[in-house]
Amino acid sequence: MKISFEKKILLGFVINVLVIMASGWVFISRLDEDRDPAMDSLLEWIEVSLFVLSISLLVVVYFIIHSQLKARKIADKLLFDNKQLLQSIIDNTSNPIFIKKINGEYLLINKQFGDLFEISNDQIVGKTDHDFLPAAAADAYRNSDIEVVKKLRELKTEETIQQKDGPHIYIAVKFPLYDSTGRIYAIGGISTDITERKKMEESLDASGKFFNMSAEMMIIATSTKFIKVNPATIKILGYSEEELLSQPFLNFVYQEDKNNTQGEVIKLESGTVTTQFKNRYICKDGSIKWIKWSTFPDVKTGLLYAVASDVTQLVENEESLKAADNFFNISLEIMIIASREKFEKINPAMVKTLGYAEADLLKHPFLDFVHPDDKENTQKEIETLRKGSLTLEFKNRWICKDGTIKWLVWSAVAEPTTGLMYAVARDITELIKLEEEQQLAIDDLYENEEKLRLILENIGEGVIVANADKKVVMANYVANEIFGIEKDDLISSNISDHFELYFPDEKTIFPSQNLPMERALNGEVTNDIDIVLWDSAKREKKRVLISGRPLIDLDNNVVAAVVTIKDISKYKHLEEELKKTETKYRQLIGFRKTEEKKEETNEEDNKKQI
Repeated sequence: MKISFEKKILLGFVINVLVIMASGWVFISRLDEDRDPAMDSLLEWIEVSLFVLSISLLVVVYFIIHSQLKARKIADKLLFDNKQLLQSIIDNTSNPIFIKKINGEYLLINKQFGDLFEISNDQIVGKTDHDFLPAAAADAYRNSDIEVVKKLRELKTEETIQQKDGPHIYIAVKFPLYDSTGRIYAIGGISTDITERKKMEESLDASGKFFNMSAEMMIIATSTKFIKVNPATIKILGYSEEELLSQPFLNFVYQEDKNNTQGEVIKLESGTVTTQFKNRYICKDGSIKWIKWSTFPDVKTGLLYAVASDVTQLVENEESLKAADNFFNISLEIMIIASREKFEKINPAMVKTLGYAEADLLKHPFLDFVHPDDKENTQKEIETLRKGSLTLEFKNRWICKDGTIKWLVWSAVAEPTTGLMYAVARDITELIKLEEEQQLAIDDLYENEEKLRLILENIGEGVIVANADKKVVMANYVANEIFGIEKDDLISSNISDHFELYFPDEKTIFPSQNLPMERALNGEVTNDIDIVLWDSAKREKKRVLISGRPLIDLDNNVVAAVVTIKDISKYKHLEEELKKTETKYRQLIGFRKTEEKKEETNEEDNKKQI
C-alpha cells in the first residue's frame, strides 16, 4: 500500500513524540533516589537507543521531504515545457484558431487566423467580430457563438470567407472551454479550408455520381491502357490515378497471369463479352489481389467498359480463415466474437487486458463488465450495430478484475444472418489520462494568459517585455502611447533608440548601459530611476520613473525582462508651479536670501545622489 507524503510526515512526528516521551520517562526514572542502581546501565542503554532512533527518524524525514521537493520541481518544469510546446503547436498549425470570451471579445488567435482577416493578435485582443467584419458576417458568427454557450457542446458550421483569390469555404468547429470549476469561460474555434474539396465534389457530381460512388472497380480502357478509373480502383490497388493511367495495364498484372489476360483481351477485341474472368494484380504495397472481371467491348470505338471486384478473400477462403484464426490468437489488440448478450469467443489479449479468466468472461453477460455509467451508451451502440451500421472508434469503460477502470475503443461489425458481432478494441486508458492532463494544462495556460492580458491592459503604467535577445515581445497600450508606436515589435528595448536621455537636471546625459532594461537582462532589479526623455522630432520632453525586473526560468536563467515606465511629467510640472508660488509668497513675507540659497544647495545635493 502506497503511503502519502502527509501520512509519512505524520507517522514520523508521532514516532518522534513517543521517543521524546520515552526519553522523559528514562530521565525521571534516574532522578528517583529509591531506584535500583542495577537499572542505571539498562536505562543508559535505553536512552542511547532512543537518541539513535530519533536521529535516524529525522534523517528519514529529511530524505522524504527532499525527494518530494525534487519531484515537485520536475513536475513544474514539465508543466512549463508543455505550455511552451502547446504555444508552438498553436502558432505552427495550418488551421486558423481563435479563443474568445463568451461575450465575444477575442483572447487569442494564431498566425493563420490573423493572416485570414489581416489582423494581428495584439490588434484583435479585446475586440469583437463587429470591430473588423461586416455587420452581417459578425452577426452570423455571434449567433453561432451563443449557440455553443447555450448547448455547451461542439458546433460545426460551414462559412464562406472572401479572400484575395475569391471566396473560400471553411468548416468551422466551435467548442466551449471550461475553467477549473467546470464553468464555461471562453469559446474556442478551429477552421479548415475545404474549398478545393468542394470543387472536387462538384466536378465528380458532374461526371457521374454512380461511377464515382460505386464500391466496385469501374474502368474504361483501350486494349492496352486504362483511360479512366473510379476511386474504388485506386483504393483497391493502392496506386494513384496518374500511375494507373500512365502505363499499360499489363504492367500491374501478376507475371503468371499475363498470358491469360492478353488472351482475354484478344477475345474482347473480337466483340466477345467477358464475364467472371479472374486474374491477379500486384498492388502498390506489393500485395497480390484476385480480381474478377465483367467486361463489355465497344467495337466501334475500341473501348472496353469493365466492372471488377476484389475476390481475394473468396479465392483464398480456406487459407484466409486459417490465417485469421492464427491472427485472432496472437494479436496484441483485443478481438472478440459476441452474440446479443455474451461473448462467444475472445482472444488472449482480452483476457490479459481485463484480468479475468476466459471462462469468467464467457460465462457472464458482457455488460456486467462495463462501467455502470457507460452501460446505456454501450447498449444503444449495440442496437445501432445490429441495424447494419458500422461501429468505429466507440469508447467505453470496463471494470477489471483488480477493480481498476480501463478505457477501450471499439470497431465492430454485425453479421446479418447469424446476428454475431465481430469487434476489435484497443486499450486507450493511458491516452485518455494524457489527454485529460493536456486539457488541464491548456485550461491553465488560457486562464493565465487571460489574467496577464487583463492586468497589462488595465495597469496605469507603461509595460514592455523583452526576451533574452533584447527583442520586445509585448507592450501594453500605455507603453504604445509613450513611444508613439502601435506595433510592439517596432519598439526597441533600448529607450535611447527613441529618445535622448538626461538626468533630472536636463543637462547631464543618462548612460544607456545603466537603463533598467539592460540591468534587468543582467539579472539586476531596479526601482524608480528618474529620467528625462527628450523627443527631438516632436520637441517634447517627458519626466518618467523607470523600473526593471528580470524573469527567471526554473533553471535560474534570465529569459526575459519586464520594464515599467511611469510618466510623472504632470506631477513635476505641478511641483514646479507650486515651488514658484511658494517662492513668491516667501518673498512677500520677507523670506531671507540665505535660506533660499540653503534650499537650493540641498536640492543640488539631492540631484547628485540621483
